[in-house]
Amino acid sequence: MIFRKLCFLASVVFLTSCASYSITEQEVQNYLDKQARVEQKVGFGGFVQAHVLFNDIKVGIGRSASDRINLEAKSKADISIKGQPQQKVAINVNFSAIPYYDKSEGAVYLNNLKVESLDITPNTLGPFASSQVLSPLIEIVGQYLLKIPVYKLQEDDFKQSLLKTARPELKIKNHALVIQI
Repeated sequence: MIFRKLCFLASVVFLTSCASYSITEQEVQNYLDKQARVEQKVGFGGFVQAHVLFNDIKVGIGRSASDRINLEAKSKADISIKGQPQQKVAINVNFSAIPYYDKSEGAVYLNNLKVESLDITPNTLGPFASSQVLSPLIEIVGQYLLKIPVYKLQEDDFKQSLLKTARPELKIKNHALVIQI
């Protein structure tokens, strides 16, 4: 019983002396490189079909807005429109979102996702294919990014595991996510 109290007291002292943890852009980038991959096929009545793989996502924290994370997702898509040869296009979409900390999972998630820009190269698909095929694919990628954590505190890191059990708040400072008590 005394040992537990001493451990608790030591934890409190430790937390108050180092009551924050910074997660850099590179750490978020490394985490997403391992976790984020979206592959999707979409078709409309045999008239149009698309196969897209999003697996190249670049992270920026507080770069365009002080309270947002930016994610640049690049992909290649194969698009087939009935009666036309299959086309390969490059899709570059930039999202921004507000990060939040989920205490129950000890993870940082995204909220309020916005598409900041969309670039399709070559843009020879015409307005129908661009809006009817690619818009749902972009929406699927966006919904996926809202469901996965962009970073999860590590149980095997003492400082991170202690922060996970506290009631920390999340802020963006100097292009890093800062979890602090």
